This record gives sequence, C-alpha cells and structure tokens, in this order.
Amino acid sequence: MKPKIKVAFASGTDDLNARLIERMRGIFPELPLYVVAEFQPAGADLKWIRYNANRGLENLGRCRAAFRGKSIRLAGVMLVPNVPFRAMRLMALFLAPRNFLAFNENLNNFMLRPRCLPAIARHIAWRVRNFVKWHWSEEGARVRRAMPAVVPVAAERVVATYAGRSPSRNPKVLVASPYLPFPLSHGGAVRMYNLMRRTAGSFDQVLVSFTETGEPPPAELLEICVELVMVKRNGSHSLPASRRPDMVEEFCSPDFRAALRDAVRTWKPAVAQLEFTQMAQYAVDCAPAPVILVEHDITYDLYAQLLAPDEDWDVRRQWKRWRRFETAAWRQMTRVVTMSEKDRAAVSGARAVALPNGVDVERFRPSGREPESRRLLFIGSFAHLPNLLAAEFFLAQVWPLLPDAKLHIIAGARHEYFLERYRDRVRLNLDQPGVELEGFVSDVRPAYDRAAVVVAPLIASAGTNIKILEAMAMGKAIVSTPAGVNSLDLSPGEDFILTTNAAEMAQAIERLLADPPERERLGATARSRVEREFGWDDIARRQAELYRELMA
Repeated sequence: MKPKIKVAFASGTDDLNARLIERMRGIFPELPLYVVAEFQPAGADLKWIRYNANRGLENLGRCRAAFRGKSIRLAGVMLVPNVPFRAMRLMALFLAPRNFLAFNENLNNFMLRPRCLPAIARHIAWRVRNFVKWHWSEEGARVRRAMPAVVPVAAERVVATYAGRSPSRNPKVLVASPYLPFPLSHGGAVRMYNLMRRTAGSFDQVLVSFTETGEPPPAELLEICVELVMVKRNGSHSLPASRRPDMVEEFCSPDFRAALRDAVRTWKPAVAQLEFTQMAQYAVDCAPAPVILVEHDITYDLYAQLLAPDEDWDVRRQWKRWRRFETAAWRQMTRVVTMSEKDRAAVSGARAVALPNGVDVERFRPSGREPESRRLLFIGSFAHLPNLLAAEFFLAQVWPLLPDAKLHIIAGARHEYFLERYRDRVRLNLDQPGVELEGFVSDVRPAYDRAAVVVAPLIASAGTNIKILEAMAMGKAIVSTPAGVNSLDLSPGEDFILTTNAAEMAQAIERLLADPPERERLGATARSRVEREFGWDDIARRQAELYRELMA
C-alpha cells in the first residue's frame, strides 16, 4: 500500500497561505505535509515543492516526481479571487480530483462530493454577492475612492561606469563576469583577481560585471582596470519559461548585453574573456573580438555527480539543460580554458587549454605558530551547493566520531541566505558543541594558523579547489575525500591524506591530531609542491601567452 500524504497548494495571498498550512497541519496530523508554493514556507516539518508561475508543465513534472509512490489523502487549495494561481488550482484538481479540498478566506471548506453541493452553492452565492457589492454598491465605490493612489517610483540606476587606471598603448582585454573579482569571497574571485592583477602591466583590462548591491567598486579593481562597468542584477524567483539552465536565465539581462556591446564598441578589445559557464550566452555580443570562455568547472559534470547518490527530478532536469547548453557554448568560442587536463579532455567542438588554479605563495606561507590542539578548519562558501553538502556530510557522519574536537567553518558572504535557499536540499545541524561558524572573512590566514588539520569533505566537485592550494601553501596537514582534491593531481600520503568514507576520515584526523611530527611532514611536502607547480605568476604568464596567440 502506498504511504499517504497531504498537500497544501499555496494558491492564495501570503497571510491566507500561512493559515491554510496551519489548518492542513491539524487535519490528519499523523500524515506528512507537502507544500506547493513559490517561496519556501517556515517549518522544518514541511516538505516544500517549488512552484514557478511561468512554467506550467515543469511544475506538474516536479509535483509528479515528488508524489511518486505516494497517495494524496488531501489536496488543500485556497480559492481567492484576483490572485494569479489558477494554474496551480487546476494542477491540484488534476493530481487529486477525489481529494480536492477547497478553502475560502474564512477557511470554510468543501470537497467535490455530492454531499458537499450545499456548501459549494453557498460558496458561489457568497462570491457573487461580494462581486456585486464591490462593483456596483455605494459602499464598494467609497472603498475604491479611499484606496491610495499609486505613486510612480524613480527608476533605479542599472548601469554604472567607473574610470580606473590611465589607458596605455597596451592591447585591450575585455573581461565579462557574473561576480566582482574583489573582495576574495570565493574561489572564482580569487582566480580572477590574481590573474588580472598580474596581467595588468601588459594589457589594459576592461571589466564588465554584474553586481548585487550597486555600491561603487573596490579600489583594488580600479587599480588594475582602465574601466569598470557594473550592471545591477535584480534576481527573481520567477524565471521565464526556457530550455536553458536556471542559472543562465538568472544572468540573462538586456542591460548587461547593451553595456557589453557598448564597451566593445568603445574599447575595441583584442580579446574578450567570459568568466563562468553561464556567461557563454554573451559570446555573440563580443564580436569581432576572439572569445575565451573560462570554465571554472564543467558544470554538467558537477550535476552528474550530484545525481549519482540520489535521483532528484530538479537536478536531472538541470543536468540535461547544462549538458545541452554547455556543449553548444563551446562551439561558439575561440578558446575554452579549463582548470585541469581532465576537464580539457572533456571539451569538444572547440580548442581547449588547461590553465590551472593557483595560490599566492608569498601571501600564504607557514607562520611557524603552534596550532590549537584538536582544532579543525573547513573553508567553503555556502553559495556553492557542494560546500553545503560537504558540511552536511562531515557534521552528520564524521563529527560524532571526533570527541572533544573543535571545528571552525568559514562559510562565505551571505551564508545565512544560502542556508535558507538550500533548506529543501541540505539540513545542517550547526548547533553542536565545538562547532564555530563564520561568514565572509577577508583574511583567512589566521584561521589556517590556528588549525591543526584542514578538512575537505566534499562529496561532489568540479573544477579544482583553491582552498586546498591555500592550505598547502600555509604548510597545513590536509584530510580530504577524492572530490575535495578533484583534478589537482596530488600525491596521497605525501601532499595530503586521502579518505573515502566517514570512518576513514575520522580515523585519519585522529591520527594526525595525535602526531604533530607527521602533520609537519605533510605540511612541508605540500608547501614545496605548490611552490614548484601552483604559483599564480607562472599561470598568469601562460594566460598572457594565450592572449598574444589569439591577437596574432
């Protein structure tokens, strides 16, 4: 027999939806409650199914996947006029016609059963009376006249241009990015800023970037760019119907396209560089310059890894869309830059070159300070779902095996927002003894100094992990899963300790905590490795050679 569930379709106003959910909680309280809604409702006991008002068939597919193998005992729906959720109500009727439970604003309800015909008739009569009263009675006219007039709001400035360093006779390189490369809040920003800073002496760089805040750019970027064009991105939960990945649509902006074309006309760049896969949609706007797409990771490969342990309708849908979009994007590029030889081999339809991630070996170096006993460090921006999954795995499966240890997590900017955004996918128990959580930290070196062991418990990863290279440069002993060192071609047992499950990771950490000489040996070997192979100066030189090759 299929397990029974109940579903609340949040098809009313926000306050009525909250009342509907509470009412549905009280009916058959032993049954789990699913909520179909645009926004995630509060309550750890609720199972949220995202609804997008612009994507009817997609909503139906997502609901069918969530309800597969289950029987809907009740489908509660809020019937409210002048609210744009008719499609949601029809979907509820289609999915559970025999158990369709309709509510009005007073939470009076009826089902589509013969015995409910009097209640249905009363509901229709009540609606007709309210309609007549609102449109034709004197009382309705007084209410309409008393309603406040709509005051036009001044349009917010969307595109802002800032002059940087003085232009020279050097060739011009245009960089288009979904994020500002400074502050160094995630691995992509670290890469972009370090390479741009090192090539600023040979090329005049124009940066066109989205921004979330609209605030003026940091001085660190104005010092390395001749011009910085910032386009305010107003995110939306309701994306248009499309066959492209959601993130591509999130960064689809006519204002950005116009700003990019204007920068190309003004500066006539010798090379245009698009950072991150979602920016491939702007390749045509960079003509006639040769275009480089920097693949910080092969995105469809990441989604394939997320699918491997647990079949998920949304993840599979995104994987299919990324695979189609990404492979088509490569064919539009003059060159594709990847973070590793493994990723380079995956690129088809375009010439690809591997320019790996690196580390500032002068800034990140061992301090010689004694670390705190039994202190662990994990650094990973929660904006990146694999980092949240890594923290969930570690806290749920490894942390209980490490009594009296301390864990310091640096979760990046706006980590609270991303914890809430991914609450339906990841549930972190951060309220545990010994766990210390921080958001964005401008200088992570003191955190490395205090840590006895650095952990990288990733279960999915694409591209390469810059935080591993920073820990190596700081001379730290590292315990990682295979995904944590993805494509870095490091030597297990020499550069780091490799573990494949929770028990192995806990045992390796305990051994290192009890053996300071072994930690020092691993740290010294790791430091020597990054000095030889992962300095930004050499990677920047190779990037400059690529620019000159395309200019020729």
